[in-house]
Amino acid sequence: VLADIQQSQRAAIAATASSFGAPVTSAQVAAAIQSGDAANDWLVTQRLIEAAGCDASLDDVTTRYQSLYLSLRERECLIPSSALLEHLAASRPLAIVTGRPRAEAQWFLDRAGIASLFSTVVAMEDARPKPDPAPVRLALERLGVRRAWMIGDTPDDVRGARQAGVLPLGVVAPGDDPSLASAALRDAGVAHVLDRLSDLLELLP
Repeated sequence: VLADIQQSQRAAIAATASSFGAPVTSAQVAAAIQSGDAANDWLVTQRLIEAAGCDASLDDVTTRYQSLYLSLRERECLIPSSALLEHLAASRPLAIVTGRPRAEAQWFLDRAGIASLFSTVVAMEDARPKPDPAPVRLALERLGVRRAWMIGDTPDDVRGARQAGVLPLGVVAPGDDPSLASAALRDAGVAHVLDRLSDLLELLP
């Protein structure tokens, strides 16, 4: 939800699949992510390759993806305004729960100048990926809170939050079909789909 990854992570998935003889569209990538159990880009990419009748080991897919992603990540940009994040951080502790490797998440936070606004970052190395509730529970433990809300743009975010006892709010990722993405979030059990992240100010106490 923090980063617009259409031209970085999503593009790296498509380019990696294509390099193994399995060309996929951005809509197919979005559908694979909305189908669930898709927090790991390397596994999502391998599934798309296999679905096209091609073959590639996870190690080879990971190596190719990482090479492509690192050449594309400069395209990532911050979705919410820094002012919104600063406003939220001034009144409550914030955490990030991501399926990305820690180094990549930290790189984006540092580049966007918002790292200091988050009390903790739960990354790929810390717990099983969403929709498993473990990373969300770990974030709660690190924050020292029992009640929270979580904003996500995938069904895995919503399911992980629900299973951890956290209120899930949804938002459609940039570039995704609004009706399809909203339907996927609602099917997963989202409490509310935001039109924009700034709408948080009207919902939260």
